Amino acid sequence: GLLGEKYGNIRIPGEVESAEFEMILDAAIEAKLETRILEEWYCRDENAVPPAYYLRPKSEMLKSYQNTMESSSNSMNENKWQDISEEIKKIFKTAVKLLYEKGKMKHSQAKRYLSSAIEDELDFALGKQTPAFLKKCVCYIRKIANIERFVKIPEMGKYMDVVHTAGKFLRDPEAHEKLIKLRDEFIPTIVASSNLRVYTSVTHCDMKLGYSQEVENHYIEGLGKQFYEDMIDIIQATVQQNFDTETDLLYDEVLQHSSLCKTYSTFYEYRCEALHIVHKYVLPSKIGHINPLIIYGGPCTGKTLLLAEVAKKVNK
Repeated sequence: GLLGEKYGNIRIPGEVESAEFEMILDAAIEAKLETRILEEWYCRDENAVPPAYYLRPKSEMLKSYQNTMESSSNSMNENKWQDISEEIKKIFKTAVKLLYEKGKMKHSQAKRYLSSAIEDELDFALGKQTPAFLKKCVCYIRKIANIERFVKIPEMGKYMDVVHTAGKFLRDPEAHEKLIKLRDEFIPTIVASSNLRVYTSVTHCDMKLGYSQEVENHYIEGLGKQFYEDMIDIIQATVQQNFDTETDLLYDEVLQHSSLCKTYSTFYEYRCEALHIVHKYVLPSKIGHINPLIIYGGPCTGKTLLLAEVAKKVNK
């Protein structure tokens, strides 16, 4: 997990149970908010169990959103979606807070609508895991010294939550409070009950430029080296631990399944330019590798398939 000085925006829910959505809608009307945009962008699915409202795709609602070749059109679409998403977030935030204050919604329910993606992901990854699982996890916390001094620099909006109030740029107090709870309460609680590895670093900004590109590069280089070393340690510890499972019946079943998959995979020829990049990386090097090679891409772009092919070829 990576956690910096920015808590991030609350998420737009992609799916909301019917009863809860209608309760939120009523609360928004009670708060005298315009709810038309919510009614337009969410559609009810009666086939879901229980019935639920789903966020419509942008490509459906913004007719020119997809297949746009001109950068100006893309920019207009993004700006339009940004305005819409902010309005939807505002409605959810106001309505959910009202319901929680009136006791009509539990804290666990309200949290789903008032948390950022980073909090959701850390809670999912670390919150309800066993100590054995957490041994294989690493968390990197990065603090920026005196970051409030640089709040007026536009680029700092990438690294901290900023609000514009009364003509002044200020650090968002609500987002900062949630960040502190996440960083200084939630993660230490997990550490106290497990062997989770946590590294905290403090970055010092340039007095004039703030968080400059040079500072960024220095941080990324150090993070890359530390991550590489941690992954090597975790892999070696896991391999050693797996020696004890070789006589396990479940392990034997998985092994047989793996053998069958390997047989079937021989009938398939995988071709991808990225495979050559990985091949070059895993080959022995005179200077050695101190940085990790990161495979990234959107959902269903073939990351797992690529790694499976790499594993198969490495064995050869």
